[in-house]
Amino acid sequence: MASKMDKYISEFKAYLGQLSAEEREEVVNFYSEYLQDGGFETYDSAVNELGSPKHLARKVLADYSIRLLDSPIRNSSSSHHKPGSVRTIWLIILGILSTPVTIPLAIGAVALLFGVLIGVFSLILAIVATVIGVLIGGLVALFAGIGVIGQSLSTGLVYFGGGLAVVGIFIAMIPFFNWLIRGLVHVVLSFSRWLYGKLSRRNRAEERRDRK
Repeated sequence: MASKMDKYISEFKAYLGQLSAEEREEVVNFYSEYLQDGGFETYDSAVNELGSPKHLARKVLADYSIRLLDSPIRNSSSSHHKPGSVRTIWLIILGILSTPVTIPLAIGAVALLFGVLIGVFSLILAIVATVIGVLIGGLVALFAGIGVIGQSLSTGLVYFGGGLAVVGIFIAMIPFFNWLIRGLVHVVLSFSRWLYGKLSRRNRAEERRDRK
């Protein structure tokens, strides 16, 4: 019995590499105890109860990432907000697909989520391309003004002043662009979390853990 259950648990543990060693051990110990207490003595019985090791790990990682995102320590660290949010979105997508019962509906939901992601990503690319284009135009005008200032002082000053103004506006707008991109990512994250909450189904092990 031990060897059969060890196979399930070892596979499950291997998919939890994104957790710290302490967190991984805590999760693995919980599910090991749950399977032992429930009398699930074979690999197949564990799969029937909890799903495959990969599916269970994906759901655990999605749940953990959402809890981490909501934690006070995580919220106080703004420098890692966007990478953490994008990672959480990806883990939520995998989490949605981790429940075989909801696979048909989940595929449609994930397709919708991917559509939103593509739309937001395209919008971000358009913003970045526009910003880069404006910056390049400003720099060209700036250096053009320097180049012609010896031939025509007024023309040179116009180009130089215009280019300098564009560069200055660009620098001043950096916080706004940063806020806008973060906002778009947050919208996708909120939508994906809502979708995950609607589609994911808690197994008996998770209900038992929540009661503790």
